[in-house]
Amino acid sequence: MGNRLELGSEYSLALNELNRVENHLFAYMSRYKTEWFDYGRSAISHIPYPEGKTVLLPEFLCESVIRCFSRDKIKFYRINENLEIDLEDLQKKTDRNVGCIYITHYFGYLQQEEVLKTIREIADANHIMVVEDTTQSLFSEHLLYGDYALASVRKWMPVPMGGVLYTGYENVLPEADAILQSTDNTRAYAMVLKDIFLKSEYDTNLIYRKLFAECEEQIEDAEGPGRMSDFTEYIIKCVDIGQLIERRKQNYIRLSKALEKTGIRPVRELKEKEVPLVYPIRAGDRDAFRNYLTDHKIYCAVHWPFDGIFAEQRPNAQKNAASLLSLPIDQRYGEEEIDYMADVIWRYGGDLSF
Repeated sequence: MGNRLELGSEYSLALNELNRVENHLFAYMSRYKTEWFDYGRSAISHIPYPEGKTVLLPEFLCESVIRCFSRDKIKFYRINENLEIDLEDLQKKTDRNVGCIYITHYFGYLQQEEVLKTIREIADANHIMVVEDTTQSLFSEHLLYGDYALASVRKWMPVPMGGVLYTGYENVLPEADAILQSTDNTRAYAMVLKDIFLKSEYDTNLIYRKLFAECEEQIEDAEGPGRMSDFTEYIIKCVDIGQLIERRKQNYIRLSKALEKTGIRPVRELKEKEVPLVYPIRAGDRDAFRNYLTDHKIYCAVHWPFDGIFAEQRPNAQKNAASLLSLPIDQRYGEEEIDYMADVIWRYGGDLSF
């Protein structure tokens, strides 16, 4: 498990391990028309939404996505506790003012195909654009029902940036040639410093954490979209997608089996064609459990802290914000790390009931 143990949190980057592969993300995405950006929100902003129309968003959503749209032009539809679309609620809220329906797939799980077909039929009948956010399901086998789809790449591999807007070859993508390419490598520096911290005696912890924080601030303050950097493109070409998919599936299955005796189950069972982003669970006293894991160097994301935006329309988003926790099972880890995490969880004495 390396010189220093740390599970979760930001990726590190080992420059001496970068080697070009054939089965990289660009090859994986070659079935689509694509435009590549610095971040997912740049891809969102590049979509030609129907002017003056309302965007219908899922209630359970990252604040950074919500802020891509004008508050007076958004409305939320319900997401059930199993993270599936409440189709009845969506249909009720799809009126003549709606110009776009935004769909999100969570944690690698895919929305039900019958539901997606129905949404596509509703959209076609009412001249509504459909956008699919596949940030958390990029490698799950999926028929594209949206006019456009988008994803942030940083959640899946050790890259300093990366977002993609894509569609089927029968559709047209808006031109992005005029958008400037990013030359900011600050996050890459932080990732390299984290690698040094994990593998050597040098204590670069405070430095790389400071750089990561600065990067997040820069993203929030960005005035417009940018294109992905050359260095990010090179790193992507060094990540084998087949290995990434297989390792994540193996880790998910191993952790699931190890946690059976504790009664802990994932939010939903993973299907054969789905590739997990994380291992999502619900905890009664989530924050206490998260703090316990942090004390044992296991850093778990919360999807997502509630932002307070239109709270009355988003009851399950608030419930998820208080109870969901994402256990890390990505390709950085093998059996030893997964077994360590399971052992730490077994020894927890608090409330994990939902």
